Amino acid sequence: MKSLARLANSLGYELTKAEAQRSTHSTNPDAIDLTMRGWTVFWHPPTKENTASARDYFERAIKIDPQNAEAMVGLAYARIRATFYGWSTGAEDTYAAQLDLLTKATAINPGYAFAYYVKSLALFNTRQFPGAIEAAQTAVALDPNAAYGYFAMGVAERAAERCEQSIVHIKQAFALSPRDPLSGLWHTTLGVAEICLGRLDAAIVELERAIDAGYRPYLPYAFLAAAEAAKANDAEAKTRLAEARRLNPQLTIKWFLENYSVPPMIVESLRKAGLPEE
Repeated sequence: MKSLARLANSLGYELTKAEAQRSTHSTNPDAIDLTMRGWTVFWHPPTKENTASARDYFERAIKIDPQNAEAMVGLAYARIRATFYGWSTGAEDTYAAQLDLLTKATAINPGYAFAYYVKSLALFNTRQFPGAIEAAQTAVALDPNAAYGYFAMGVAERAAERCEQSIVHIKQAFALSPRDPLSGLWHTTLGVAEICLGRLDAAIVELERAIDAGYRPYLPYAFLAAAEAAKANDAEAKTRLAEARRLNPQLTIKWFLENYSVPPMIVESLRKAGLPEE
């Protein structure tokens, strides 16, 4: 009887989850079209231009259908990306504003797993690491095959300085989605975790893989600069740092500390590589 009860509960959960995922989409054809166009653009390697384009599609979809939870999550994600990479265009790009938007989206559709992944990123960027881990766990509970949920857990664990656990989670993400569009970011996070553990050669391998995967904003270059500086490869560190600053002219020690959570040794290595304080 207990086995039948567990089976009934499991089936009930799966039906509830499936229904929730079906209700994620708007019923308005124009809003659906704009939302899908937004995701198509968004899943290209991140640039300032395609992030802005995706954002525009999501904003237009919401104007047509203000209850479009999927477009709300897409818009929040695009705004988080813009702030994270130094491409922000206005006051509405604050992480607090995105958390408000995500709260609205999850109220409309509590079963939308991807919304909790994006919420985890927003909480990570506001240094609310326990909340970020919880949101990522919710994403995985709603969708056990959500590779992005394991990645989000890995990001938050690394920020909480549990770097070995971070690596375990991100490798689980790769096991579930070996060719994921976010794989470059995943390799970058693995690289940071390896720096955290003092394994600089392994870190450099992961960061090079990130770039080879087409992930070419400032982050992998900045972390490569830190790893090379820590190895006393000064010329290579300066070359990598110059590329990072070309991609993000705002990049300074102060900007980095305000916008990203990293181990102190990375900050010191960036100083050694020549990154100015302000």
